[in-house]
Amino acid sequence: MGQVLLAVKNNKLAQTLVDACHDRGFTAERTKSLEEAESALKKGPFSALIVNLDDLETKSDKKILARVESLDTTPILGMAAGYDLKMVTNLFRAGLSDFLSLPPDPLEMNQALTNILGTPADTEIQDKIKAPDNPPVQTKEALGPSEPIPKDEDSSKGRAIIGQSPELKKLFRVIEKVAKSDSTVMVHGETGTGKELIARAIHLASPRRDRPMVPVNCGAIPEELLETELFGHEKGAFTGAIKDRIGRFEMANGGTIFLDEIGDMSPKLQVKLLRVLQEHEFERVGGDRVISVDIRVITATHVDLAKAISEGKFREDLYYRLNVIPVSVPALRERSEDIPLLVEYFLKRLRKTKGVNITKVAPEALQVLVSYSWPGNIRELENLMERMVILAEGDTITLEDLPARLTNLKGPSENDKNIPLVQSFLERVGRPLSPEPEDNLGTDPAAKIEDTHSSSAPSAKEREDKREKIEALATPLNPEALNEVETHPGPDNPPLEKGELDPKILGLMAPITDFPEEGINLNALVKEYETLVIDAALNKAGGYKNAAAKLLNINRTTLQEKLRKK
Repeated sequence: MGQVLLAVKNNKLAQTLVDACHDRGFTAERTKSLEEAESALKKGPFSALIVNLDDLETKSDKKILARVESLDTTPILGMAAGYDLKMVTNLFRAGLSDFLSLPPDPLEMNQALTNILGTPADTEIQDKIKAPDNPPVQTKEALGPSEPIPKDEDSSKGRAIIGQSPELKKLFRVIEKVAKSDSTVMVHGETGTGKELIARAIHLASPRRDRPMVPVNCGAIPEELLETELFGHEKGAFTGAIKDRIGRFEMANGGTIFLDEIGDMSPKLQVKLLRVLQEHEFERVGGDRVISVDIRVITATHVDLAKAISEGKFREDLYYRLNVIPVSVPALRERSEDIPLLVEYFLKRLRKTKGVNITKVAPEALQVLVSYSWPGNIRELENLMERMVILAEGDTITLEDLPARLTNLKGPSENDKNIPLVQSFLERVGRPLSPEPEDNLGTDPAAKIEDTHSSSAPSAKEREDKREKIEALATPLNPEALNEVETHPGPDNPPLEKGELDPKILGLMAPITDFPEEGINLNALVKEYETLVIDAALNKAGGYKNAAAKLLNINRTTLQEKLRKK
């Protein structure tokens, strides 16, 4: 049985926390000040420290942050009333594992304790935690209405937003503006960029901060269970429904509901969600009583909803209801200057949670981490840091501790082996010219062939050498070659079905049969082919993006996004 240390002066709040810890299988030792808690920490190990920051004698933000940063101990849950987003973010940077607004909402407190202590061993504890005037609720995603709540792999991790890059500062300004209203927000971003962190930051900065934020992963819950998970059900609504159960929308009443992976929601549920957004009311499954709720809806997606709409998989009217205020989260590769801060943050936290003695990262290893493209974004970096901290020898992470997929990407040799393969494509279609500078594709062929996953930027000499190699291989633009791939319907050329590739196009995509002994870099090769095809379409369309998008059978927004990432 673990032990939790409390630094809480208020008797009622302390007793509430003691009971909550006991229900989770932990004993609690209470002190009335942080100074007493620090003395207790020297006498024995504790599973977590819970401290009421309002009890500190100082009210200076700087001194409070310095006080928190001086705590080199187990996971820390801080509590306070009236802190704004900036202060909460700085507290996470100083070392907090989680933060709870006071007075504590039962749902928020349950979730915060789950984050630092894990899921309760006795799942029946969920029946003891109630929102005001509501039946028992669950505060984490569940597999189904009657199943125990699974342990969240991130349950013990803090929710800090770390970084000082211009992209992140811009995002913080957007969050502060968005938080003041109740408008629906859609958070766009790649997988692993921390979309839920942004949603929680908006909630904590909003007037609803003292009410619960209830997250739902629409892609993790089976379709047949998602409706009852969102809207609840009445007793007898289906086999196994032995009692009434409230859904996530009722749990979030007065607060915020966060619908992650909204693009995975079925058309049937999309209709019901549209009514909730319009009328703020719904019926439980199997019920006929209209339930009204006061909620703010934040959604997130990593899929192209515009494409899903064109394919009939997502309702256009729902999209416009959800995308009132779009918020874009930058990928980690777009804010690489934040990587050293993230590395330091994860290193500090892992020293506490894993009991290791890794204190620093060698400069050359850090350079590789900064230069890597991180397709899995912050989640990939976090998992890699945990792996390296556990397996590293000594107190420093070195190049030898990095996985081969990072260290093998250094230098131009990884890209050079793709040149013969790209050459065949260039020779068959002719080398297309770049469009106007507004498209930001540039005219540097060495930059085009460069592997975006390279862990170190090429020098001027390496770039010039690569330019010479490619120009020696590539042929100039050949309009006749481009015309050869253009087909017109006729007696000998029947119209193509939608999505069908023309045989002449397929001829340009002949499978590779002669692989070099050292293999190829598939990601770089595919990206290079895509760049060449987009360039060819833009050239054929005279630089007009609408016409080029039509040639590529994609919408203009998708083309713009691809051009932006090049």
